[in-house]
Amino acid sequence: MKIAIIADHHLGYQRFEEDSYAQTEQAIILASEQADLIICAGDIFDTKIPKLETLKRAVDIFKKAKIPIFAIHGNHERRSKEMTNPVQLLAASTNITLLHGESKLFEKNGEKIQIFGIGSVPEEYAAIALKKAMEKYSKIDDGQNILAIHQTINELVPGSEEGISLEYLETLPFDLIVNGHIHETITKLGGKLLIPGSTVITQLKKSETLPKGYFLYDTATKKAEFIEVDTRKFFYEELEFHEAGELEIREAIQKRIRDIREEHPKAIIAIKIDGTIKKGLTTSDIKLDDYENVYIKNNLNMESLSATLERIRGINQDNSSMKEVALKELREKTKEKVTAFDSAELFEKLLIGVDETIEYLEKHDLNRQEQKE
Repeated sequence: MKIAIIADHHLGYQRFEEDSYAQTEQAIILASEQADLIICAGDIFDTKIPKLETLKRAVDIFKKAKIPIFAIHGNHERRSKEMTNPVQLLAASTNITLLHGESKLFEKNGEKIQIFGIGSVPEEYAAIALKKAMEKYSKIDDGQNILAIHQTINELVPGSEEGISLEYLETLPFDLIVNGHIHETITKLGGKLLIPGSTVITQLKKSETLPKGYFLYDTATKKAEFIEVDTRKFFYEELEFHEAGELEIREAIQKRIRDIREEHPKAIIAIKIDGTIKKGLTTSDIKLDDYENVYIKNNLNMESLSATLERIRGINQDNSSMKEVALKELREKTKEKVTAFDSAELFEKLLIGVDETIEYLEKHDLNRQEQKE
């Protein structure tokens, strides 16, 4: 038997909404031609309350599946027990069977598959919820047992401690564990754990440049093949500058975009710019052009900022007060840029209170008007 394993469609995702529909539709149609059933591991929708248009398009897409679909809800769809989540509505209009804390048996040609699904729960309760669910779970001995979840796995998400561990998952009585939530394609536990990743770009980071698609799992061989779907090309670029001016930065960005767009005119491009700019300039002085489907993260002068903060942290060493250091920095940054009033005096008034600040500004405004007269 062949099982298509797919997750994280994020239908209605605002930034790349049409991509979310087109890539999900392609995956569902292709998977239904290759497999005997489909498992959707959560986050079919991007929001708990999607637009009616998004719900309608989701129904149209999933109705194109020619085989049964078993699904769980993800964290983007999770609502309180007494409230309906969007996957419930989708299931009511299609051939989706929604699972949450329960098992369903699927049989074909004498082969049995039992799918146990647990929709997303808050991470701090994930390990406890899974352990409690396992107390009531009964595996089948004459077929294969599959677990579908949508949670953080600690070893796969840096800094995570509240999720589920790989060590615990390995002890569970399942032939296959399917997980959503993590948007990268990952195989762990010797192929026992499969994470297909998302079918649409949702995070502008380097790992999102990898192919999008789903797993096709063969129950006979217990092996999975990754099936790629067509997507718009995504490029993640990094540019480094040293004591650069605005023109140099703008031209470098323009060239990189132009080079990519020559071969991929509809590509999505993320550019991170690092390094330093010329003395006397601030990051706000660097005006960058807007480009369609280009996203620029400006990290210029972050090193200088860190150095400034480090200098402020060491104020005890030179017997300077925090206030004195701040005033000095303020004077340097506003030198020849703010002439209507003394920036240090304004800082003093701000420390005292709102009324004193307003009085100070009104006084200077009055003085300027008298000078003009």
